[in-house]
Amino acid sequence: MTFDAHVLRAMLRLARGRKSAEVDDLALRVGSAPSKVRASMRRLRASGLVEPLGTTESRLTMAGLAVAVAMLPRGVPKRGSTAARTSRAA
Repeated sequence: MTFDAHVLRAMLRLARGRKSAEVDDLALRVGSAPSKVRASMRRLRASGLVEPLGTTESRLTMAGLAVAVAMLPRGVPKRGSTAARTSRAA
């Protein structure tokens, strides 16, 4: 997964908690320097996935939200499905 994808997913997690996506918060969540996060935000803005709210805050656009949600891992199979069963043989 690219660094921009990590930033998008971190923004989605913040949005779920109704928190603004500030550069310092994103840098903490993705484990990188704020300068690298700012560069990623510029690329995401150019792609139309993020829009600025201020000098350090941004939010996902509808397209950014759709891309971030599409990148979420699929759910784990339910307990009763055949894919989740394991052998109990000793």
